[in-house]
Amino acid sequence: MLKNYTKEEYAKSYKELVEILKHIPKSDLNKIPKEKVQYYIENQDNNYEFIYNIKLNFEEQNITKLTKILIANLYIEYWADNEEKQQIKKNDEKELYIIESKKRELYPVENIFKTKKKTSKENSQETSLTIIKKKNILEKMLIKIKEKLKLT
Repeated sequence: MLKNYTKEEYAKSYKELVEILKHIPKSDLNKIPKEKVQYYIENQDNNYEFIYNIKLNFEEQNITKLTKILIANLYIEYWADNEEKQQIKKNDEKELYIIESKKRELYPVENIFKTKKKTSKENSQETSLTIIKKKNILEKMLIKIKEKLKLT
């Protein structure tokens, strides 16, 4: 489910992002257009206190999900090589296909206008899912980012 973030949430995430960018190698920082970095600086929440603790792993930092998304986007746009970009694209397509397949199973086109009553037993059998823990693309990118920050 996509979430619409508020201007305030973006401002706090920009503050976190600016602080994190202070700790990446200069060569990686230079790959990001100066205008983009300047935008983050100008639009950050200066009243929000965030300190990046270099003694903690990236996952242990108290950063928002939006900040993680922004970092992942920077990684895809500026730090990933072509092979990694292709792999990310394939993984995104695969995940989207799985989501769409599940939607088609739940809401078959041929049954859109049919109403069908089900017993509670049938409903519970249909909705029980097996949870498979698999690293998603965001987790994989965070691992790569940790490598850039030399935190592994």
